[in-house]
Amino acid sequence: MATKTAAAPSPVSVRFGKEEKKMLQVLQARARACRRTLSEQVKYYTFLGIVTSDNPDLPLKFIEGVLEGVEESRQGLSVPYEWGVLK
Repeated sequence: MATKTAAAPSPVSVRFGKEEKKMLQVLQARARACRRTLSEQVKYYTFLGIVTSDNPDLPLKFIEGVLEGVEESRQGLSVPYEWGVLK
C-alpha cells in the first residue's frame, strides 16, 4: 500500500509592473530593514492583510502587538497577570 504525502506548496510568481515600481522599492527596503527576503516580506504583508481584513475594527499596531505577544508566549516569555494585586 502506497502512502500519500502532502505536496509542497507550489511557488507563485508575482510581477510588478512599471506603475508598481515604487511599491516594489518600498517592499525591498522594508525587507532589508526587517532582515527578511523579499518573498518573506510579501508573505508577512499578505498575512497582516488577511488578519486586518478579518478584524477591521482593530488598529494595525494593536494586531501586530497581539501577534508579537502570542509568539513571545509560545517561546515561554510571558508572565501571568495577577488579578487584583496592586504593586
